[in-house]
Amino acid sequence: MRPAAAARVPTYGLYGEPQAGSPEFWIHAETIESRSRLHNWEIRQHRHETFYQILQIRTGEGDAVFGRERLRLTAGTVVMVPPGVVHGFRFSQDLNGQVITMLATRVSARPGCLMRFMSRPWLFRIEPGSEGTYLMATLDRIEQELALHFAPRAALLEACLDVVLALAADRIDSGDDPTETSARDRVARLNALIGAHYRQHRPAAFYAGELGLSVTHLNRIARSGVGKSLNELLTDRLIAEARRNLVFSLMTIQQIAYELGYSDPAYFTRAFQRATGETPGAFRKRERSQPSFSS
Repeated sequence: MRPAAAARVPTYGLYGEPQAGSPEFWIHAETIESRSRLHNWEIRQHRHETFYQILQIRTGEGDAVFGRERLRLTAGTVVMVPPGVVHGFRFSQDLNGQVITMLATRVSARPGCLMRFMSRPWLFRIEPGSEGTYLMATLDRIEQELALHFAPRAALLEACLDVVLALAADRIDSGDDPTETSARDRVARLNALIGAHYRQHRPAAFYAGELGLSVTHLNRIARSGVGKSLNELLTDRLIAEARRNLVFSLMTIQQIAYELGYSDPAYFTRAFQRATGETPGAFRKRERSQPSFSS
């Protein structure tokens, strides 16, 4: 946007409101629909000099406009808008979401705030079942806290903001284009699937099918994300659970093998020894001989 054009862009506090000289709050939340319906579901391009905003789209769709760039908003989209950035929005009338507005100085001072947060807008598409759902849930919690009729708990709001910034920074640092479904989200979904099904010893094709990928593509994502193949991740999950049971449960080795879906305890023993270099019995004896168990 040319300087002359930028100079004509209005500067607002919140949508369409004169900018406060010294606001008495540092964080505010409201539904997107409550404000946008007053403007025919379209917020013309403007900017905020002192506010940082996070928009959360739960359902519905729309467009985010940053100067001449237009990005599509769909359910599960989070948009982070730093101060000074010219932006506007167009929403569908069935949209459900919220906009959280904060003093930019409070955001930039947070330990988890990257300079990149303050230099450009970010748009994340959160895939259901991914680690990004924690980000969405934390934004929900901020809205719930601010909706209380008595004073919201400042410490809880600060902690929630730290969580949001940490999860967003993690997505930025992954190197993936934040406007697309990230490989990290798929790895998180894969981990969730493994956690739910590892005892059934499902084949690689099962996990690939659940994620809508080929086995080759899924292995490529796994190796890129965590440096291991799918089979290695499955083995790691089984061995980690076996170790916990050997240390903290009273089950016999045979019972642990059956609990983990092995029909042959001897096969479990061999698999454990290949992965750890010692038998389940030797591992249990060594771990339980540590001071914490002998006291």
